[in-house]
Amino acid sequence: MTTVVNNTLEIVDQLGLVLDQIEQLTEQAESLKAQIKMLGKGTYAGAMYVTNVSVTPEKKTVSWASVAKEVSIPAEIIAKHTKITYNIMSATTTALSN
Repeated sequence: MTTVVNNTLEIVDQLGLVLDQIEQLTEQAESLKAQIKMLGKGTYAGAMYVTNVSVTPEKKTVSWASVAKEVSIPAEIIAKHTKITYNIMSATTTALSN
């Protein structure tokens, strides 16, 4: 039993370290993207990769919940067209405060 607990603790710590690295790399990537975006719309080539900066002039999003409320759609109709998903399993890892 001790081996299982030790292995589990090791796996949890490895996951935490990997997630920390991903977070740091994501921040670095977003910073680099921001620098490239400052150059404006276009295609920018390096020695190994190419980045394309494009501009979407307009994006529309409909709030269907607001529309349903506005036109007084009965709750039964909304429930009829609502998808329910069960047994969703997730894992969240955070650093321990020492």
